[in-house]
Amino acid sequence: MTMKLDLADLMPLSDAPGWDRAACAGDPNHEAWFPFPSQDFDYARTVCAGCPIKAQCWAWAAKTGQSGVWGGREFDRGHVIRE
Repeated sequence: MTMKLDLADLMPLSDAPGWDRAACAGDPNHEAWFPFPSQDFDYARTVCAGCPIKAQCWAWAAKTGQSGVWGGREFDRGHVIRE
């Protein structure tokens, strides 16, 4: 059985205020948030640009060692590799 996830399923389970306001919440294009190094991440960066919790998002990714696009930056195990 294959489960279809959207980006909200991949977001952190947090009691921190604001995660429900993320611009990417419910985005069905979750592959765009975890690009291969040879792929651009313009789509994710554009969505993040207007997000009200962008700074909270990338700070959380850095603190918790995440990979993928968080707050408009691409991370590899908590380190920014592309902005």
